[in-house]
Amino acid sequence: MNQVPTKITFFEWLTPLVASGKKTITIRDESESHYVPGTRVDVHTLEKDEYVCQIDILKVEQISFDDINEEHAAQEFLPLDELKPLIRKIYPDDNVFYVISYKLVD
Repeated sequence: MNQVPTKITFFEWLTPLVASGKKTITIRDESESHYVPGTRVDVHTLEKDEYVCQIDILKVEQISFDDINEEHAAQEFLPLDELKPLIRKIYPDDNVFYVISYKLVD
């Protein structure tokens, strides 16, 4: 059984959106899908592994690339026409993703 993750990383340029509560989901591939609703995780920057804040995991849902829509883009706090190419750049060969919903810990 996989260990429950206690840390999640975001690109440094995205961490202010996470820390402000504006970004409320992240879309990840299978390898990063093992977050558990009801758990609290530390947010770190991907580049420098610097601690940013804590979030509570609310939900993890499977989704296909084609089903990523404007609502997801709003939750990501990015325009859809930026979000989909970004996901493609990070995960060029994947079509199944996981939407991890979270909220900022007060």
